[in-house]
Amino acid sequence: MTSRSLSINLCDLVILVADPSSYMSMLIHSMLRGFGANKVLEVRDSVGVIRALTNQKIDALICDARLPPHGGLHLTRAIRRKEDNENRTLPILIMTSDVRETTVKIARDAGANMVIAKPMSPAGLYDRLAWIAFNPRQFIDTATYFGPDRRFKIEGYPNGVGRRKGDKAVDVAAEIGPALGQDEIDSLFSTARTGQD
Repeated sequence: MTSRSLSINLCDLVILVADPSSYMSMLIHSMLRGFGANKVLEVRDSVGVIRALTNQKIDALICDARLPPHGGLHLTRAIRRKEDNENRTLPILIMTSDVRETTVKIARDAGANMVIAKPMSPAGLYDRLAWIAFNPRQFIDTATYFGPDRRFKIEGYPNGVGRRKGDKAVDVAAEIGPALGQDEIDSLFSTARTGQD
């Protein structure tokens, strides 16, 4: 499953980007705008996330694993485990530069829907959002875990074509609004790699 095989409509969805870096937030915000999102909020810490979740309905959270003060995984666990929390089933995408298998498992066990590597490409972000939109997983509620079913694999279709009757064959949405050109994206990532904010 790739960004070339699915089309998602982000228009009117409220997406919260939680990252301590204003530069990274701006980059993700620009990518989301390029996908057609028109309601993107940015916060720099867990307090900002809690405030945003309290003040309005959020449709998806894209959160850095090292979000201050306690980290995005701690925040994810807190959101998932509070039983009277109306945002308990909120789709949560964790961003991290450490994509070792153990790190991904820890994020999964915290209740994250998906993990995406930083720095990310527009296609990578789109693919993860599309996966969450088109392949929602049942939520599991046990004494030690609440979150999306952890038993799944993203394998995609052989040769990009599904063989089962239920496989969705859809196209990428048309660009909406101003999108970054490849040179602009490369320039942004070049700045990110040098550690400038």
